Amino acid sequence: MRLLDEAKETEQRWDKVYSEKLMTMWFPNEDIIRFCARLIQKKLTHDKYEVKRSVERVLDLGCGNGRNAIYFAGQGFQTSGIDISPRAIEWAKEWASREKLQIDFRIGDITALPFENGLFDVVVSHGVLDHVRSNVARRAAEEVRRILKSGGLFYCDLRCAEDFEFGLGTEVEPRTFVLDHGFEEGLVQHFFTQADINELIDGLFRVIYIELNDNRLGPDFRNKYSRWIVALEAV
Repeated sequence: MRLLDEAKETEQRWDKVYSEKLMTMWFPNEDIIRFCARLIQKKLTHDKYEVKRSVERVLDLGCGNGRNAIYFAGQGFQTSGIDISPRAIEWAKEWASREKLQIDFRIGDITALPFENGLFDVVVSHGVLDHVRSNVARRAAEEVRRILKSGGLFYCDLRCAEDFEFGLGTEVEPRTFVLDHGFEEGLVQHFFTQADINELIDGLFRVIYIELNDNRLGPDFRNKYSRWIVALEAV
């Protein structure tokens, strides 16, 4: 019952973020574009690609208003998107309709994905698994592995424990805080160490590449926005 209550509360909080605070983005994440060019296909001209591997189906996990799903569908992939926020999915469907793209957008929980085993070639997840408690992130990773084909690709990015916002809010478990400020006030933020990442993916995926992106923020460049970029292969 407690897990159901937490899931409902999370849905309501994210719906508020999208409905009232308009936390939407209308362009694909740059690191996902690089992931695609590096491991799936790289655009060479307006209509020509260098194909790195055969991919048919892509899932955007925690898709928000659909920006990364729109990107993959625009490149010709069969694309799905899932998010806990009904408002975000409503916007995503409207956007896909305006772009005349066929995308399977659904409201759903990342720990109980409504897809059959081994359906997808690729799953991408931007800023999702670091917005839940560690046990929920692990269950979501297990679900991603279930719906991925053997050898399928999983991209995720995760806030790093070296980030300047580490420690803000109320700590509810190690390196996990309930935020008390900004657009995401009241939501959970986990800050990952490399050991946390290893625990998250243990027995499920092998690392293709892992990077740590540090961006110094002005005006004095003392604050560091720090995020892990992780590309994985299902084992």
